[in-house]
Amino acid sequence: MAVQPKQELMMDNIQEQGFLAFHKTLPEKSNTTLRIFDRVDFYTVHGSDALVVAKEVFKTMGVIKYLGSGCKLESVVLSKMNFESLVRDFLLVRQYRVEVYRNKGVSKNNDWTVAFKVSLTLFILSNAMFLQLVGVGYADATTRKFIVSEFTDNDQFSNLEALIVQLGPKECLVSSGELTSDVGKLKQVLDRSSLLVTERKKSDFSMKDIVQDLNRLLKFKKEQTDSSSLAEIEKSHAIAALSSIIKYLELLSNEDNFCQFTLEKFDLGQYMRLDASAVGALNLLPNTVEGENQNQCILGLLNKCRTAQGQRLLAQWVKQPWLTSIESVKERLNIVESIVEDTELRQTLEEDQLRKLPDFQRLAKKFQKKNATLQDCYKVYQSLDKMPYLVETIEKHTGKHRQLLMDMFTNPLKEMLMDFAKYQEMVETTIDLEQVQNHEFVIKADFDEGLQVLRQKIDELEEDIKDQLKKVARDLSMEPNKVLKLESNSQLGYYFRVTRKEEKSLRNNQNYRTIDTNKNGVRFRNSALQKLNEEYLSAKENYNEQQKGVVTEVINIAAGYVEPMLMLNDVLAQLDVLVSFAHVSVSAPIAYVRPKILDKGSGILRLVETRHPCLEMQDDVAFIPNDVDFQNGKQMFHIITGPNMGGKSTYIKSVGVVVLMAQLGCYVPCTEAEITIIDSILARVGAGDSQLKGVSTFMAEMLETASILQATTENSLIIIDELGRGTSTYDGFGLAWAISEHLATKINAFCLFATHFHELTALADIVPTVNNLHVTALTSHDTLTLLYRVKQGVCDQSFGIHVAELAHFPKHVIEFAREKACDLEDYLSISVTDTELEGDDERAVKKRKMVKQQGEEIIKKFINQVKSLPVDALSPQELMTEIEKLKDEVKFKNNVYVMDILARKN
Repeated sequence: MAVQPKQELMMDNIQEQGFLAFHKTLPEKSNTTLRIFDRVDFYTVHGSDALVVAKEVFKTMGVIKYLGSGCKLESVVLSKMNFESLVRDFLLVRQYRVEVYRNKGVSKNNDWTVAFKVSLTLFILSNAMFLQLVGVGYADATTRKFIVSEFTDNDQFSNLEALIVQLGPKECLVSSGELTSDVGKLKQVLDRSSLLVTERKKSDFSMKDIVQDLNRLLKFKKEQTDSSSLAEIEKSHAIAALSSIIKYLELLSNEDNFCQFTLEKFDLGQYMRLDASAVGALNLLPNTVEGENQNQCILGLLNKCRTAQGQRLLAQWVKQPWLTSIESVKERLNIVESIVEDTELRQTLEEDQLRKLPDFQRLAKKFQKKNATLQDCYKVYQSLDKMPYLVETIEKHTGKHRQLLMDMFTNPLKEMLMDFAKYQEMVETTIDLEQVQNHEFVIKADFDEGLQVLRQKIDELEEDIKDQLKKVARDLSMEPNKVLKLESNSQLGYYFRVTRKEEKSLRNNQNYRTIDTNKNGVRFRNSALQKLNEEYLSAKENYNEQQKGVVTEVINIAAGYVEPMLMLNDVLAQLDVLVSFAHVSVSAPIAYVRPKILDKGSGILRLVETRHPCLEMQDDVAFIPNDVDFQNGKQMFHIITGPNMGGKSTYIKSVGVVVLMAQLGCYVPCTEAEITIIDSILARVGAGDSQLKGVSTFMAEMLETASILQATTENSLIIIDELGRGTSTYDGFGLAWAISEHLATKINAFCLFATHFHELTALADIVPTVNNLHVTALTSHDTLTLLYRVKQGVCDQSFGIHVAELAHFPKHVIEFAREKACDLEDYLSISVTDTELEGDDERAVKKRKMVKQQGEEIIKKFINQVKSLPVDALSPQELMTEIEKLKDEVKFKNNVYVMDILARKN
């Protein structure tokens, strides 16, 4: 619950009536848009927004006040701290749009206008689709980047889903009517990706003015002058989508956006494809709603970055592992290997160099918008001053990949430092570096005659103020700079401070005026210091006013270095991420190893003693490793059976995580690893229903599986957990068998299939590339011991009743369950001596289950044939004759399960 603000909304009658009249003129908004009004010292929300804020932020309706009479308008006041917390929560977690209004008029006017609109600055738009041709435009208003992509897609929109995962947008614009039943599968993809969907009228998707709009917004290279000549313009659907985004963001209404954006194409084939289910199943990204521990997701585990730019780049890499460039993966691994082996290099970069670097992207944005300060100029200067030490640290490395480190980092950094030479010279010439030590960022006094006079006056005042410290110390009999201290800040200027213990010395002393008292002590002044401080603050204000023209010129010159700043940002971000990979690799409970990367199509995936990197980081967990072995033409489809909680899901997820980490260029939690570059990780794990979206558990399973069947290739890794459990046993098993057989025989991709359908293991007798694995457990005296070891073969029994015992089911329920299980599983009452069905070994149990399945199909067919007999056209004798014929056909098939049922009946 947020702390209620101290401020109140105070308006006279004219102001109140004017605001109420303005509020009525506001256009309708969606329920996911929040309007906030900036009152300079605080903020307010009104109407339905006030109700939402009161309920969600303050957890009480008591904070609501009312404006007007009759039909009153609800109002809630927010402090600046409330505002920042609210915006962070509603943008990042709830995915709202936020509009902030400011009053341009004088105090009694209500000239409110939208200062800015925010919805995480990330937007994606899917344009009209013809013959599954998808056009997508993307805009990032933070980095001022446009991206367009146009591709053909299947009816499950698998490529679109992969693109959404890779770009990570928060809002999607679609043409009005595009989410109708005709393309309902598009809506399912957008819902599954948790996107805020906004419909726009079709006219917004017009390309009529797009060329001239882009001419104003784009930053062209030297050889380019007009957007009509760009290759991206030919992607008509994507450009139409981009046109809608430009209108929606109102980019042309702000001249600061002119000549600032870049435009590029996005190639889906450049990165490994991940569907939304895989991102969730592998726990790649943090769960912001639950606020989980950072080691519970892959991004949090790998994020030991020391810079903000490194953290952003890592998040991008996790969603975009390399695909086409095996050399790029190997380059990253070579750099990580160098940093792993050179402890001094790793520790120096981590603890001394990288942690002191600012966020160059954020600084570049401030310079770009011309709202930077002299302090920002100094931050860049200070970082550039430290850069030679970082270069020197890398150059000291003498390992086998030294030249790669030089090419990737030291040489580019040296070139950039040369580009910044004039910038450093400008800062040294203009900014008073001596005053920086006092946390003041001002222009040098000798830069202007007026500044020299003011600086001399400020210095004299400071000397007089210090003399006051000595006089007051004598008067109060206190030791200066120890008991009595002279301090200053930007708001108050100079003041004296003593501890609360010494406060008694000031009581009833008319010579001193107390400013305030807090836990740090008592702040006070005498009349002499009060007068000197007023003069001092006035002189500083005049100094700042005098230097404004020079400051503006300095900022304008610094803005010319935005491009080099962004280039520097990219190089340092890459270095930071790779150092983070090295740190994680050596600091794990068991050190990670470098994987051997094989080219796409090699058909080998071999992991020795693989572990789940997140689980092994948990306290009091001794992770039991397991092996994984895929070989093209031998075993490409693993069926894993075993008890609940036995480790099946962890096992298959570990494989996906290790493969993804390897293609990121990171070491992996194994003792040995050979990994073929794969083009996608597709998952069907732990589907849940969504009643609000009208999607049942089984429908969610089928949607995800349909997407897998459409999108998978022979170079994919497929992870399936418990497919078919959302419907009847027979339907579920039938679907599981059909899907498994299709993947194993038609696709031949890397596949891990965890299931409780033990009958599915018979697929290994039919398809040579199918291999059976099981997780082991021991039962003794009604106890279940899970061993978490994955071994060859089939699990020869079910442990469901044992798990029910662990959940403390009543004993009579457990016993009855055992009886019913025995009746269903051990159905044979006729002799099977000297047949392949005899015995309790794995093969015999599997055969009996297959016979039972076939028998049930025979019985079902018999019942359907009896139902289809023309009862009205046959006499009772003729009807019995037809039924006997059908029974003879059943007996002729000599199915043991059917014969057993007939024997029991007799």
